[in-house]
Amino acid sequence: MKHSEEGRSSKYIQVTQLQFYAYRLAVRSDFSILHHSGKLFQQYIVDAYSKSERSRLNYSPNNKKTLRIEHYEGLLNALNSRALNQGDRTGKLIILPSAFQGSPRHMHQNYQDAMAMVRKFSRRDLFVTFTCNPIWVDILNVLEGKQHPEARLDIVVRVFKMKLTELLDVIIKRNLFGRVVSYIYAIEFQKRGLPHAHILLTLDTYSKIHTKDDIDKYSMCNFKSKSLCMKEGLSTKQYPKEFREKTEENINGYPSYKRKCTESVRVGRYHLDNRCVVHYNPWLYKQFRAHINVEVCVSIKSVKYLYKCVYKGHDAASIRFENENTLDHDEILSFLDGRYVSAPEAMWRLNEFNLLEKYHTVVRLAVHLTDQQAIVYQDGQEEEAVARAATRQTPLTAWFELDKNYQDSPNYLYTDISHYYTFNKSAIKCQKRQKGGEQVIGRMPVVNIQDSERYYLRLLLLRKLGAVSFYDLKLLMELCAILFSRYDKYKDYLKESNIGTTLNESIQTRALFQIRLFFASICGFGEVKGIPKLWFRYKDVLSEDFVRQYSEDSGPKYALAEI
Repeated sequence: MKHSEEGRSSKYIQVTQLQFYAYRLAVRSDFSILHHSGKLFQQYIVDAYSKSERSRLNYSPNNKKTLRIEHYEGLLNALNSRALNQGDRTGKLIILPSAFQGSPRHMHQNYQDAMAMVRKFSRRDLFVTFTCNPIWVDILNVLEGKQHPEARLDIVVRVFKMKLTELLDVIIKRNLFGRVVSYIYAIEFQKRGLPHAHILLTLDTYSKIHTKDDIDKYSMCNFKSKSLCMKEGLSTKQYPKEFREKTEENINGYPSYKRKCTESVRVGRYHLDNRCVVHYNPWLYKQFRAHINVEVCVSIKSVKYLYKCVYKGHDAASIRFENENTLDHDEILSFLDGRYVSAPEAMWRLNEFNLLEKYHTVVRLAVHLTDQQAIVYQDGQEEEAVARAATRQTPLTAWFELDKNYQDSPNYLYTDISHYYTFNKSAIKCQKRQKGGEQVIGRMPVVNIQDSERYYLRLLLLRKLGAVSFYDLKLLMELCAILFSRYDKYKDYLKESNIGTTLNESIQTRALFQIRLFFASICGFGEVKGIPKLWFRYKDVLSEDFVRQYSEDSGPKYALAEI
């Protein structure tokens, strides 16, 4: 099916499945049996998106015999040995890449982007959760006859998108909490639940939350018996809270809010009081008539937890299929078979609304050794791929060339170069950025310390100004090795220092259970003399989630028991 001449897309000549179903689901003046089918309409939405998603994911398996990826050096070696070993095949399959929205790699890349923004702008100040209200007047006024909101999820999703845009406009453009210098948001759908948005905000220096009065101004816990936010009061973790006469600024990374003693009110079969109210902003609640949780982040301890919460991904079953004699590793199959797709999420994706958004562009910079850049090629076109890669620069090699040719560039680190220059892929070189550099952040990928050469290359790139080649960096690395070799008497200190450095980096990038596993490996196999001292040094980090779940006294005990 071709696009019409008037509506032809510059990207697609033929109508895609997603576009076809979006057309079918659009509201028109004529009567539509589809929009009056109740639960069958929900089933149609889920099936439509599932087919569309499967078609896009089929690209990699269908091209697995032709589309391959390999390092430049590895491909050169394969070509050299092909004369001796005919039929030699190199490379690995491309499966569920980070470009696929919602994949684990996609979420991990966005988490790393968010942490790069934290390094640039410090911690986040506010964590806002905005939940759809199915009885908004905007929804009820559009329903036909005796329809309920769950029968018209297409309307529910569109209205929520409009309300979210309005909320962001109030917060960011109209400066409800002060001037916002950066933000991210992610949309989630939990089981059959309605859409909700997690929004993280960083305020400028003059709008920072410094005092208890600032906290009370932005977020409150006063009880109202008719408040919509009380419907789930008893289901929230660690509720009911304690009554407090004043706000405590920092309890495990979050403030403990002022909760005045109030008389209980019967709501349904429960007796509720001020201890059961989540943190909300009165003005936002009155303006949007929805569950809007406003949490103040007063410590850097909460940052990683919040981003892990935002980028944890969508609901899925953890399953694995095994044949009798073989174990297949198929990420696409595992993703599809374990995927839980609700009707609201399917409708959101069919409308092509954004699931993730952030303010400030994060440029991902390559870190590779000589001739170790990744190249994609078609099977049988290895010679052309080698010739193309020999002349094509990566961001890293383009930075080397920039340092050679421009006098001012040696003042910049590799991670800062994106602020001043843009890498033009068609021209294959760095070009001076005209404007908007203040909105661009460069970040390098996390490199495992087991990949030692790339790991130390990354360390050098974080510190070396104006490197002009890999050889330039190699000379610096050899000089460091000579200097360290003179201090044999500090070997034990250096070993423990390396472990501390690695632990600190793990804290910035890894989940808490992974950090505890690493700490257990240090206890079992490391050459560290003072394990108890190391435990007390990192106790707060290693038990952060258990403290949040239990208490400050018992949290470390649970963490120690797991280790």
